[in-house]
Amino acid sequence: MNSAFGKIAVGQILLIICCIFYLIWWSISYRPGIEVNRAGGLNGILLMITAFCGLAGIFVSIYGANVIPKTGRMKITGGQAVIGWILLYVMLLIVTRFIFHRQVTTELLLITGWAALEITVISSLDGAGKLSDTRFFILLAVIVAAVVVSMILYVLYYRMEEMKAFYAAMVPLITEAISMAAVLLVTLI
Repeated sequence: MNSAFGKIAVGQILLIICCIFYLIWWSISYRPGIEVNRAGGLNGILLMITAFCGLAGIFVSIYGANVIPKTGRMKITGGQAVIGWILLYVMLLIVTRFIFHRQVTTELLLITGWAALEITVISSLDGAGKLSDTRFFILLAVIVAAVVVSMILYVLYYRMEEMKAFYAAMVPLITEAISMAAVLLVTLI
């Protein structure tokens, strides 16, 4: 897959694989009542695979989005997505910390960063003429829905019974993987 579309597809596949390995790692490392070394042995290997696939997926997706030949104007540029990411992160940090009294964790950065990445990807696909306006806005709605689900569960996580929180924390990985599968499907069509 040497084309820019192929690079975006590979990036999305790597990010989906990242979500799968993150789910496996989470299910082993954070199961309530079980004490394990979260970064050693098999867990460490799973975490390394997760990190590698995630970082590679981000870089390949961004590269593909940047080199894809644009035939039209993008609805949201990469720069606008980055500014939006920063503003969204700061706003959600303030709201979740000071209104919902939720401790800030890395997941907030991952949720908002993922959204910015996916919006950049679909905007690039749109600018390349790969998406109709309808498909663009459907994919945007899917991404926004995944972020909303993720944020609701992010806020509720520490308020839930331990086993419910354990399973609820898996849902954002699933919704985001489904969202990226939708982007992948559109990229390959």
